[in-house]
Amino acid sequence: MIKNKYKKEKKDLLNSLEGMGRKIAVLEIKLVSTSKVKDNLIYECTYVENKDVITTSIIAQDVTQALAKLEQYTHSGIPQTVLQYMLGSERFSN
Repeated sequence: MIKNKYKKEKKDLLNSLEGMGRKIAVLEIKLVSTSKVKDNLIYECTYVENKDVITTSIIAQDVTQALAKLEQYTHSGIPQTVLQYMLGSERFSN
């Protein structure tokens, strides 16, 4: 668990990200429901882009796949080789 002294309020966090020069960052990925799509879940994903906090819903099999799908919005995703390792090569048919 992270110590309280390292936790920041959202406003302070956004200012800190701006100070670092980070224009896009994922703030939260939260499981909110199950999907009608077989073996899928619904995640609520919150990210910041140019000081705007944006929330979107993503249907995915697990949180790593949700993060991979979130990449189209944030363009700060996981390198393909790392993603293949995280998800397992069975999800990638080249």
